[in-house]
Order: sequence, then structure tokens, then C-alpha cells
Amino acid sequence: MSKLLSDISTEVKKAVKKELASVNESLSSWCIKMNTINATLDTLTEKVKDLEKKNKYLTNQNTHLELKVNAMEQQIRNMDQKLLDNVLEITGIPEGKNENLEELSSKLASKLNKEKRQVSMVKRLKGRDGKEGVIQLVLQQEEQVNQWIRAARRETIAMEDIIPNVTNPDVAKIRVIL
Repeated sequence: MSKLLSDISTEVKKAVKKELASVNESLSSWCIKMNTINATLDTLTEKVKDLEKKNKYLTNQNTHLELKVNAMEQQIRNMDQKLLDNVLEITGIPEGKNENLEELSSKLASKLNKEKRQVSMVKRLKGRDGKEGVIQLVLQQEEQVNQWIRAARRETIAMEDIIPNVTNPDVAKIRVIL
């Protein structure tokens, strides 16, 4: 019986060894796969960190560029405003077929007792939404704009004072506004 037990014990040991070898092989295979997964995870983690750094850099660059654009837009607005400092706008004068803006500005200067040579340019701007456009007088100096406005406050200017041959008496009495 001891031989039988010894044989059974040996057979059980062989069977267990055989099964353990299979389990060992599987575990070994899984360990290799796990190591590969860990290496891939480490690589991906590094790439994510690099991308986060790049994203932060680009976000900072974008913010910096937005600030620069805003500053440049402000400079442009300031320059545009500075260009308008010596511009006088006239409203209330309908656009005529053969409109002569130079003559119109001369008559306006005469009515206000101002010198025509103070006007360096005169032009009509198109109106928006079907409205009448304004006439712009570009004066040589910024302080001349205030002088013309003060003179216009003292003197009432009607359409008939500036535009000859106004046939409609109602239109002739319409006030011109500087």
C-alpha cells in the first residue's frame, strides 16, 4: 500500500506540476503583456504631459496675441478719432443732381463769416438705410471746427442761404445743422 500511495503521490505531483506549468506559462504571458501595457501607459502619460505643456504655451500665446490685437484696435480707433478732430459734419442738405460741394462750402463760410481757405476738403458721405448723407468739411486745424460751430450757433442757417434756386418755400426754410 505504501507503494500505491507513493505511486499516487508521484502521479499527483506530475499532474500538479503539469497544471502548474500551464498556469505558470499563462502567468508569464500575462506578465509580459502587463509590462507592455505599463510601458505604453508610461509613454502615453509622457505624451499627455507634453501636450498639456504645449496647450498651456499656446493658450498663453493666444492670450498675448489677443491683448496685442486689442491694443492695436484701440490705437486704430484713436487714430480714426484723431483724423476726425478737424472734421465738421453738416446735416439737413439734400443731395442735388448737379451738386457743387465747393460752392456750397464757400457759401456756408461766407454766411458764418469764416474764410473758405480754412476748408481743405469737402465731401458727401452716403447715408444709411435710405437716409440722407452728411457733408463733411475737413478744416485745416482742429480749433477751427469749434469756431465754425460757435458761429453756426450764433447764426441761423437755412437751406436758401446755401443752395441757390430752392423752389419749394418749405424746403428753403429748413435749417442746416453743423
